[in-house]
Amino acid sequence: MNSSYGTTVCGNGLNGTASNELKYPSQSLVDSNGNLRVAETGNSRIQLFYNGSLSAVTIGSVGALIIANSYANNIVPWAINVSSWTLLAGDINGKSGNNATTLNHPTDVTFDPMGNMYVVDKYNCRIQLFMSGQTVGTTIAGIRSHAGHDSALLNSHISVHLDSQLDLYVADTSNNRIQKFLRY
Repeated sequence: MNSSYGTTVCGNGLNGTASNELKYPSQSLVDSNGNLRVAETGNSRIQLFYNGSLSAVTIGSVGALIIANSYANNIVPWAINVSSWTLLAGDINGKSGNNATTLNHPTDVTFDPMGNMYVVDKYNCRIQLFMSGQTVGTTIAGIRSHAGHDSALLNSHISVHLDSQLDLYVADTSNNRIQKFLRY
């Protein structure tokens, strides 16, 4: 990331029902036109922000579902019609942690075109970047184990997405905002 401080691209930090407010955003999606769709659990609605800027289960390039296995504290691919899985990130035994190789309640994962993996590490209040084929992550957004409201902190974030410029969008749920972090 070029900046460790996020920019709020929608939502005003307060929960509400007005067209410029969000209540517990949980998923977001940017389409090819740059329009941002945000799913809100608190308002039971999907908001469309035109030319704003973000997904949950990712289909990998090898025909596998990539699962953010929240309660097992790991990321696993599950290939279609296969009965076993392998570990991409986190602890194989499900132990949580806050170092570079462990996760604590991951909730979403996405990939860039180079195969690098971006993981929402919810209870560690961070986004972890795992370079393609690596199991050691680097914190690229948020500060490990420090929830908060300023632009460098995340609070109960749930979803992550990359746009075509590889800028990172985070559904920062308890802060009622979508944070944008510029490409690394």
